[in-house]
Amino acid sequence: MFSKKQPPIPERRARNPQLDNRPSAVFSYHANRSVRETSQLRDADAVGEQEAQQVRRNPSKISLRKRLQYVFIVVVVIVLTSLTLQLSSKVTVIPVGSASSQLFLQDSKVYAEAAQKQFSSPLDRNKVTVDATKISTNLQKQFPELKVVSVTLPVFGNRPKLYVQPATPTLILVTKNGTFILDSSGRALMNINQVPKAHELKIPAITDQSGLSIQTGQVALPQTTVAFITELVGQVQAKGISIASLTLPQGTNELYLKANGTGYQVKFNLHGDAREEAGAYLAVKQYLEGQKKTPGQYIDVRVENKAYYK
Repeated sequence: MFSKKQPPIPERRARNPQLDNRPSAVFSYHANRSVRETSQLRDADAVGEQEAQQVRRNPSKISLRKRLQYVFIVVVVIVLTSLTLQLSSKVTVIPVGSASSQLFLQDSKVYAEAAQKQFSSPLDRNKVTVDATKISTNLQKQFPELKVVSVTLPVFGNRPKLYVQPATPTLILVTKNGTFILDSSGRALMNINQVPKAHELKIPAITDQSGLSIQTGQVALPQTTVAFITELVGQVQAKGISIASLTLPQGTNELYLKANGTGYQVKFNLHGDAREEAGAYLAVKQYLEGQKKTPGQYIDVRVENKAYYK
């Protein structure tokens, strides 16, 4: 009898520790993650259940808290909006126009104080209810020397801006009740004592002997008279003649001019043509100087196309 051969014993291979440990590590991670997620869900459910129980136990307390939060937010919004819409009575004055015209303005404090009184009304202290047009009109009536007055409200901030543009000063009129500055329409804009830099105004001065009382804001001279005087002065000064005085005599439509260095007057007709009368005066003056003659009293060019001297 033949004995059976034993089957070969398979070789045992050494296990790789890394391979052996990988599945367990992956399993451990997923297991821990599942545990954490389950724990978080349980905690969230517990918190939600607690809040739900709290609401069920005391629903009025939670509702009151939310209402108070809404009321607080509404009050804050109302307060901030109210503060944004409020206007300060203090006004920033901004002069506009040329530097020479600004010499005619009063001190900015004068306009600022007047504007402050205009903003004293509660309705005029709010951006919604303020009447900026009315304030501008009132200030322009109060200060005739201002040609344009504009009030600008700030979008952000509370201090209004006041833009002031002066009228153009044309003449200085000396009367029995004061010295006034006139514009081109003959309106008395203001007393010269109100102008800090009046001495820097390079405009002609006329003495009115009519005796009429002048008030600011009113017409002191006809517009045609102002136009005649400015044209005449321009023609004479263009020839290098310095004017010593200009006078409007009482009860006439005449203008008397006296040049520096002369003892006589030149008589003009205010209803005539200023350019032609100025030309007649300059021609007579040149003729007399050529003849070495000097008038003792006057040169009269009031009649058209004629001239007299004495």
